[in-house]
Amino acid sequence: MKRTGYLPCTFMDDTSRSLQARVAAILIPALHIKLENSGNIAILQSIFPGIMFQRHLAYTGRMNNTFTIRDIVNEDATASVSDYGAHVLSWAPAGEQAVVWRPKAIYLKEGTAIRGGVPIIFPWFNSGFEGGHVASKTPKHGFARNSFWHYDEEGSSDVLLRYTLDSSEIGADILSQFVSGPNPQFHAVYTIEVGRELTMSLTVYNDGDEPLSYEEALHTYLQVGDAEQSQVCGLEGADYLDTVLDGDPRCSQGDEPVTFQGMVDRIYYSADTLELRDPVLQRTIIVAKQGAAQTVVWNPGEQAGNAIGDLGDGEWRGFVCVEAVNNRDCAVVVPPHDSHTLQQTLAVKH
Repeated sequence: MKRTGYLPCTFMDDTSRSLQARVAAILIPALHIKLENSGNIAILQSIFPGIMFQRHLAYTGRMNNTFTIRDIVNEDATASVSDYGAHVLSWAPAGEQAVVWRPKAIYLKEGTAIRGGVPIIFPWFNSGFEGGHVASKTPKHGFARNSFWHYDEEGSSDVLLRYTLDSSEIGADILSQFVSGPNPQFHAVYTIEVGRELTMSLTVYNDGDEPLSYEEALHTYLQVGDAEQSQVCGLEGADYLDTVLDGDPRCSQGDEPVTFQGMVDRIYYSADTLELRDPVLQRTIIVAKQGAAQTVVWNPGEQAGNAIGDLGDGEWRGFVCVEAVNNRDCAVVVPPHDSHTLQQTLAVKH
């Protein structure tokens, strides 16, 4: 079944991306072109046909919320970010293939999470965890990835984007599911630094007079040549919960790297810096974390991957998820009028 209101996305080859990004970074400021103007966008795209410059998509949600994609081009990298979910859709350092993975088609619908990129998971992971047991909170993975965040024009530039979200904008029925109480007061600030490295930082401020407890993750899809040939190194010896198995048993990784033969869905008790080694694309993606107690590693494998409705057959091979996480028994507790920051930084080495 075809979906309506979707944005098809394609990638340029590496050489064209690098050259056009560098030229655009030099020329666009000199031309004083406002990217929101559709006529100017057409001019830019005729000059740089491989780079997306449009800011506003021709799709409006039922509450008159416009889905806005912001394309960042500077001398070090290119990236795309959606205001809906404050969702990083793609990132590629100059001269590199995409590092943050997105599917061939991105479906935009209010109340539905965007597939791929880096969804913000907050304030619960999956269906939540409470009282020592998996809960049944909705929506899945919380409301942050399904919310229209506020883009801070003054606090942003061609190397940094800043977004905010306030609890006053979230319905009481959703907020009532917080473990720490039914009337949480908070605001979140999300910054995205785009350069040779990509740094994403989620800071949650507790504006109330009671402790604020929540789960969180930066659910990062990383592009690989073939998931089944990729390895995650740095988790050797770490304990993990294997959520593919009944009862989510606690296991130990042993001395071997994490590989992907069939579905892998694990919560590792490790915040170490990791390497995603990719022999097909001949590179290693470095994943560093701060403010995280855990790391989730996920790939759905062939059977489950081909059954995902917003992915094409075989697209599951193109990504591995490595996520900075605080969930279950490692949920965050922020004292009144304090804050917590979860950060993940990506880099590439050869």
